[in-house]
Amino acid sequence: MYNPFVKSNDPQHVTATICCTYKRPWWPYIQFMKKLFILLSFVFQAQYVFSATSLLPLKGQDLFSSKSIEIDLKQKKGVVVVFLSAKCPCSNSHITEIKNLASEYPDVSFVAIHSNADESVEFSKPYFEKMALPFPVIQDHNTEIADRLQAFKTPHAFILSNQGDIIYQGGVSNSKDCSKADKLFLREALVDLQSGQKIRTPEGRTLGCSIARGEKNEKSN
Repeated sequence: MYNPFVKSNDPQHVTATICCTYKRPWWPYIQFMKKLFILLSFVFQAQYVFSATSLLPLKGQDLFSSKSIEIDLKQKKGVVVVFLSAKCPCSNSHITEIKNLASEYPDVSFVAIHSNADESVEFSKPYFEKMALPFPVIQDHNTEIADRLQAFKTPHAFILSNQGDIIYQGGVSNSKDCSKADKLFLREALVDLQSGQKIRTPEGRTLGCSIARGEKNEKSN
């Protein structure tokens, strides 16, 4: 057996030496890229968790009273944060399901977030009063909470564990019209949370109306 690293005048030997010499410089590069990929994966995961935990405690201004309110995640198993609109038909079609869930899962806190910059408090108050949600509605000034959680549509739901980690995010259902949905993502996630199981679908497709961010939308365009 020949050694490719021993000098030889044999043409076959010379060819093998050239191939080995050509391939070897690429190996450190491949190893570096693998390590870089693993490192970036950890960085993105840490950044995503930080986005949620930096919200703790979850607080804001009550839409109705304008008083500051704070949601304590540690008192219950977790909290459902759902972004709603006062004029979006997709959001409106899910109100009954959300209210039912709040009633069926009393050991989970619920809070609605109203972020749309094109829906004033004066415009939105009558709607939410009529809906009579059995949990607080936070007025999200300057879409700070929506930006932090990266909520883009209504309805857009999140479940935060009592440690502040996002364990579910996405739609309440798999349809813009809840009455036509054949999969209820938020309900399934709450069933898993209640039973202590891992959330089977940690992310569901979000369908609905885009959250209006005012000047932020204009700048992004």
